[in-house]
Amino acid sequence: MTHYPSEFQNGGGFDPVSPDVFFSLSPVLLTTFLLLLALAVVLAWFARDLFGRKDPDAAEDIWTAIHTACLLAMGANSDQLLARAKALREEITTRLGPVLGLAEGLNKPLGGLDTAIKGRTRDDRATTAAAACAPHVTVLQNSQIVVRGEDGGGIAPVTPPATPPPPADREMTDAERAAALRGAIGTFHDHWSQKALRLAELRKARNALCHTAPFKPVAHH
Repeated sequence: MTHYPSEFQNGGGFDPVSPDVFFSLSPVLLTTFLLLLALAVVLAWFARDLFGRKDPDAAEDIWTAIHTACLLAMGANSDQLLARAKALREEITTRLGPVLGLAEGLNKPLGGLDTAIKGRTRDDRATTAAAACAPHVTVLQNSQIVVRGEDGGGIAPVTPPATPPPPADREMTDAERAAALRGAIGTFHDHWSQKALRLAELRKARNALCHTAPFKPVAHH
């Protein structure tokens, strides 16, 4: 076999460089580059948080979810009525439970505060004057009442009527319960179906909770 000389000879050519050459920066430039990169990431995060995020308006979703549950309860037959009524109540609690709890806790003390601000109360003086003009009543030990007129003369004792006991709770009949459920659901539907008014109330409540001006302490003199 004839061997031919190679056309490419290593003699006088380029030898491979060892070790391999890598792109490199000075430590100062590398540190500066990393700091600028970190600063850009932080600025991008704050810019997104400040300009990119908007508070969602959930009023439409809240109204629609409750209205849908209310319509299902309105159209339920007798077998489904109780379950649909419970589903409506659960939907209301899920969507507005914290709001209802806040309102319930505030309503009673606010009522007393409003009454005090108005400065009006029930006039009991007429009742007191009527009691002063009434005949003198003496209660004997045997639970009899002796009524004395203005001249001091006695009138035959009378036995006071027995105080009737408060009515005890009882279970509703199926018909009574169905009527009560349908009446309550209908009343709620009449109120909630006014979409524009309810949406306005939901948005006002949200704005009051989310966008109230910062608290400013009152200066005491």
